[in-house]
Amino acid sequence: MDALEQNPPRRLVGEVVYVLLLSAPRVVAEGVRARLAARQIPVYLETPFLGLPEVYLGTYTGGVGLWVPEALYQEAVLIIERDS
Repeated sequence: MDALEQNPPRRLVGEVVYVLLLSAPRVVAEGVRARLAARQIPVYLETPFLGLPEVYLGTYTGGVGLWVPEALYQEAVLIIERDS
């Protein structure tokens, strides 16, 4: 996955700084999210349609952003690189 950047975008989610790990079709992002969650890395999945039922039901399959806490970004990168 070539979406891993030197200076990824950052955003505040609650009181935690998250960084964009990758942008991908939802099917790919859900697979990555499952691998990271299995290793206790929290993930914030963002679709272009915040607040709509399709987002929560998982029926939207287009591009999404997968965000992880900045403090765990390097560990998430290592997991993805190892698994790919």
